[in-house]
Amino acid sequence: MNNVVVSLWAAPRRWRYAAVLLLLLLTYGLGRAALAAPTDQTGVAAWWPAAAAAVLAMCVARGRERILVAVLVAAVSVAANVGGGRPLSVALGFGLANALEAWVFTSIVARRGEPARLDTVRDVLRFSIAVICGAVVIGLVAAGTLVLFEGAVFGTVLLNAIPSHAFAVFVLVPLALVRSGPGRPERRLELLIQMGFLLLVLGVAYGPGRSLPISFLILPLLTWAAFRFGIRIVAWELCGAALVASGLTSLGIGYFTAGQSGAVGTSGSFVQIFLVTYASSVLLLAAELAQRDALLDREREVVHALRDLNLQKDIFVSSVSHELRTPITSILGFAEELEDTTLDADQARFTRVIVRNSHRLAQLVEDLLDLSRMSTQPDAGQIEPVDLEALVTDCVEELAPQAQAAGVSLTAEFGDGPFDVRSSASDLRRILTNLVSNSLKFTPPHGQVWIGCSAAQDGLGMLLTVSDNGVGIPAGDLERVFDRFFRSATAESLAGTGLGLPLTKGLVDRIGGSIDLQSDGRNGTHVTVALPRLRTVLPAATTPPDSSGATTRM
Repeated sequence: MNNVVVSLWAAPRRWRYAAVLLLLLLTYGLGRAALAAPTDQTGVAAWWPAAAAAVLAMCVARGRERILVAVLVAAVSVAANVGGGRPLSVALGFGLANALEAWVFTSIVARRGEPARLDTVRDVLRFSIAVICGAVVIGLVAAGTLVLFEGAVFGTVLLNAIPSHAFAVFVLVPLALVRSGPGRPERRLELLIQMGFLLLVLGVAYGPGRSLPISFLILPLLTWAAFRFGIRIVAWELCGAALVASGLTSLGIGYFTAGQSGAVGTSGSFVQIFLVTYASSVLLLAAELAQRDALLDREREVVHALRDLNLQKDIFVSSVSHELRTPITSILGFAEELEDTTLDADQARFTRVIVRNSHRLAQLVEDLLDLSRMSTQPDAGQIEPVDLEALVTDCVEELAPQAQAAGVSLTAEFGDGPFDVRSSASDLRRILTNLVSNSLKFTPPHGQVWIGCSAAQDGLGMLLTVSDNGVGIPAGDLERVFDRFFRSATAESLAGTGLGLPLTKGLVDRIGGSIDLQSDGRNGTHVTVALPRLRTVLPAATTPPDSSGATTRM
């Protein structure tokens, strides 16, 4: 949500003009009220809240409208000073000073074509610089006016006028520049407690008869507000604390008046400088925290959007894959039927190509469906006792024809049993089949692929290993091998989609295991899958005879 100034700045012209008129009237009223209060020996008001109203009137105006508003600020300030009993010559000088202050402030805070804000650290820094520059300008012009027409001491007037105006702008203007937003109902009780402590500290630090230097105690409470309640609450609490502290000091009450012998003007300048320092520090902190919270909120929104987009993608892939499965099955079935008929050499070759590529396409569809299911259905299949030795032996038997066709030796080695785990048999079979098929694909003729099964060193799990002496994976690609559709440099010359390892990792994660892949890019690849062991030890299964590959015990 926007702040008050932004809302008025963007409002239709008639509403903007009405707001400027009200702020100019407020400038006159606050100026008369400030002059009605006691002033110091130089004739400078203890503080000048009219400066805040004049600054806001300039901030609401747009473009060339600010020239007219600056002239009106000068006129209103002259009228307020004359009405407060000041000579016309002094009133004219003060009117010019107030107009220059508002112009300098707005030129720094309101960037070209944009309204003033207090949303970021940069905004607060720009605001602080604008307040100081505006206060220095009005201090110089006001001091020069009083020296010229009333013979005042230049330095004394300057040191009283600068804090008076800086304090008013720093305390009041942020209320209109901080962004309004939804409150935090869950922190209302905490806010009430914090405000109670703040009032208690203000009473202790600035109450009657207080002479201890404990005004710093308000800083931790304002910091509390900055961390927990946002910059809007900080701005209001700064305003309230500043008005209480300054008001009590102007009445001669509190630590800053102790030992001043009634020099309320001097003590008022002290407390104003003190509070402006606190206000700038706390506003900077609150703005930094607000930026951080806004960044975190944007990150959360992006994360949610990406999750929704990823879910839509998975749903789309799943739908398309389901639609592709039926025609692919038909093509594959009829192509296999054709293989069983009498064909000439060319027809047989064409049919083999159709069957081979239909199998590849069918496998791709199944992989896509599996990946989609893992995204939408993260739970593993039926958890049951699984004999890893029997599973590995079956895998060797099933893939022995593929190994023989590739001219690769496929063997299995087993450590000390038992080899029982509690897991999903279908997921384990798919994991092992994917890893072994991958090794066979990237191992050249006369190479070797080993499957290992042994207990982990801590005795709490089982290790499945698949090693080969194939082409390996470059070291620079190891971090990305589990990314979907990624293919390493050594795999570009071979058929594949880059889904095998991502699918395997997803299956391993789903059954509560972990997977580690090591390769030096030259001497093959070594993959280790760590699995949780069976909680209730089952009788060890006998090893079926090895008919298609070698099975040995270490």
